[in-house]
Amino acid sequence: MAGFWNNKKVVIYIALLHHTRFLIPIADGLEKLGAKVQFIVGQAERSQEITAVECGLKYNHVFDYITEDDNDEIQLNYLKERQVFGDALLKDSALGAQMITVMDKTLYSTAQEYIGFRNLLIKENPDVCFALHEVNRWGKMISFWAKKMNIPFLTLQEGLGYGFNFGYMGHIQYSTMDLMWGERIRKKLSDFEAPIERIIPVGNTHIAKEKEGQKKKNVRKKMRKKFKCNGKFVNLLIFSASPLSVQDILPILEVSVSDPDIQLVIKFHPATKYEKITNWKDSIPKKLIKGLNFIHGEESIYDLFALCDLCTIAQPSTTGLEALALDKPLVQLSDVKVELKEPYSFVEQKVATEMTPLGLAKAMSEKIDFSKLIKPEILEQYLKNELTDTIGAKDRVIKIAEKIIKANKSNIKNFITPLDNRKKDLDKCQWSIVVPVPVNSANEFLFQLESIAANSEGSGKYEIIFLTPETLSPNISEILSSLEGNIQHIQYNKKSNMFTEMNKAATKAMGENIVFLSRFLSPDKNWLDVIDKAFKKYSDKKIFGGKITNKFNNIVHGGMVLNVNNAPVSAYLHLDSDFPAANKERSFQMLDYSISLKTNFFLKLGGFWPKTGRNAFMDICLRGKEETRDKNIAVYLPKLHFFRPDVEKPETNHDDSINFYGKWHGTLWDSEKKLYDKDGISNVQLDAARLTRAMKITGQ
Repeated sequence: MAGFWNNKKVVIYIALLHHTRFLIPIADGLEKLGAKVQFIVGQAERSQEITAVECGLKYNHVFDYITEDDNDEIQLNYLKERQVFGDALLKDSALGAQMITVMDKTLYSTAQEYIGFRNLLIKENPDVCFALHEVNRWGKMISFWAKKMNIPFLTLQEGLGYGFNFGYMGHIQYSTMDLMWGERIRKKLSDFEAPIERIIPVGNTHIAKEKEGQKKKNVRKKMRKKFKCNGKFVNLLIFSASPLSVQDILPILEVSVSDPDIQLVIKFHPATKYEKITNWKDSIPKKLIKGLNFIHGEESIYDLFALCDLCTIAQPSTTGLEALALDKPLVQLSDVKVELKEPYSFVEQKVATEMTPLGLAKAMSEKIDFSKLIKPEILEQYLKNELTDTIGAKDRVIKIAEKIIKANKSNIKNFITPLDNRKKDLDKCQWSIVVPVPVNSANEFLFQLESIAANSEGSGKYEIIFLTPETLSPNISEILSSLEGNIQHIQYNKKSNMFTEMNKAATKAMGENIVFLSRFLSPDKNWLDVIDKAFKKYSDKKIFGGKITNKFNNIVHGGMVLNVNNAPVSAYLHLDSDFPAANKERSFQMLDYSISLKTNFFLKLGGFWPKTGRNAFMDICLRGKEETRDKNIAVYLPKLHFFRPDVEKPETNHDDSINFYGKWHGTLWDSEKKLYDKDGISNVQLDAARLTRAMKITGQ
């Protein structure tokens, strides 16, 4: 029987050589499983074809997918680009602050690639796409067309995890599922508003394979023979794009030349221009130059790791982390001038030794064992946080890709038992209110129940269906045992999916209308009357949600929109509950935290898709829109008001995100800006309103 990947089509975009070291292991793994992998390159100042040729890959150029029939469209796009760049150069202060030359050749190539990527995806119709990242113009274009055609797209960590937060602006505006090496970088990006639910730690796809390959092929022995350094201590000095001043590192150069037992290899960053390298070499004293080894792009960084006994850096870098993962001790230089001081230090993490150039020169001449300067248990924990687990990383990526393809192509509509399982012999009530019971937090739970009881009086007969964990705290058990009235309990264990239990509740519900509340969500007065009036105003085939505020009376939910990351966020989040635009009754693409609808309509829609987890409320809104072809199916009712206490947010479940974003990838487009434009509200006004609100809360 053929496996899942048999004859699946995979498109992988590559540009620079370091892209391939993370992508090729995935490609090799997919091909072994039967997938058809196609590498794609674009046009650049350094042709990306060189990368493919050097790696021995079968590839296509994006220009291969352009024909003469595309010329008119390409010309129109080219002219649009010229206009945009021209306007920006004249008006934008950031661009106008410096002289910028934009070549027509680059603009025209971009217009060609834009059409080429579209044609590529139409012709090849891949099941999934991969790239290292989505930051450059090629990544942006191919990800745009993949999203337009609802083709899943996975990107990997590039390694830029050490700079100031504001430097990650481009690295958080992703439409893809982004696979990180470890938890630290995931948290760093999410702290700067990246969509944490789409960032998944998987490990480094290459290091485990590299370690195994180096040992099997005896790479260290071969490299040391090649560099004629058998019996010597080799220091690999790694530069960022701007090399250190020769004067700053003169002691290291001198000891490396004067001591016959020491050899220095200087590795320049791939982005360093040859002119800069030449000028740097020319500044080295002639008596030292012959004893040094210089590498730009001639050798694999991993082969250089095998060659050396020590890695030396001046700034934190991906190569520093990889050196540690490949069991090389690391020295971070101090008292040297760097172009931009990064806010991260391997030394502060206690996995690198800090030394001045003079101190390092002395340590090398004294034959210090650098590997004993760092505690192994600290290094082990550090690598776990940075790299998760390098063993099996490739397989984890492939498994995620499989899940996302399955979600993308899923067409399951019914997640619950048929309608005739409902208890028709019992008298119906008007409302069934489904309430998840917490294990702890008795005060918040009691407040929720008191709010339901006090604010549901006189709005018709209602029942409460509790979703009750098997294990409860004594305080919660005491609250439940004290309750009277029309109550049902659905007990579940800790392995159960909450939305599977909600589906069970719907099959047992005796109410004509069903209301699903998330934990601790407490309704305001007349809430059921507001929903009842909405049914009469609209129809029985609508999904209703309300405004949710926190203890500061700030908006937590005002209808769901999609931000620049195409990630769901509340409209007018954090603004005052009385903010006028947040009090307009209107339809949204999605609602969250609580939904209300006719019980039979919920059952007809098939209930919640449990695999989307915490996204299930939003998912059923999207499925309802798809099923009924009613683009206004989800209606936001600002008079339907709930209070939500500050409770701990549940951990993101990666499978929930994979299924939700995999299914709706082509549907989730930025709508936040459109909403604010429609309401006539600028970003300046929003910032002012949030600042005013913050000052009021803090009493300033």
